[in-house]
Amino acid sequence: MPKLSYQWKLRLYFLILLATLQLLLKSPFNFMALNVFLAYLPIEFGFWVQHFADRRSLAFWSLLFLWLIFYPNAPYVMTDLFHLSWLHPHTSTTGILRADPKMWLIFALMVLSAFSCAIFGTVEMARLSRLLEKMLTPKFSHSHLIWVGCFSFLSGIGIYIGRFLRLHSIYLFITPSWFF
Repeated sequence: MPKLSYQWKLRLYFLILLATLQLLLKSPFNFMALNVFLAYLPIEFGFWVQHFADRRSLAFWSLLFLWLIFYPNAPYVMTDLFHLSWLHPHTSTTGILRADPKMWLIFALMVLSAFSCAIFGTVEMARLSRLLEKMLTPKFSHSHLIWVGCFSFLSGIGIYIGRFLRLHSIYLFITPSWFF
């Protein structure tokens, strides 16, 4: 049996995670499957950006643009952890955490999802930053750190827009008139 590449292992991991979320998380937590899917997209786009790593390639720039539009979704999923308060984890009389298996399953799935998206999204951002350093700024050592800073700043703006203005990157394609 051939050995799976890092990309295929990650694809399989997220496929299993998405299926598990879809199967086990019900309202009001059923939004997690969509958010994890949106957070996975920049990881996949990052794989393809590296595949077309030629600064003269239209595919490279198009995929990099898509990656940039969807990247804030990866760390955004961390903000979904605020919804854990809907579980009411403490007993009203003693304030001790409840021993409810369903509550702990939801907690585990949400934490696993949030950390998976944030960690693997950040890894892909670091890989793209190194690629951009090599392609666009090879004479400036450590310029990948500038790329990381720029992407992190833009991601922070994207998270703010998504969490507080309630505009999500998917709306750019579903209802672009909301943005323009």
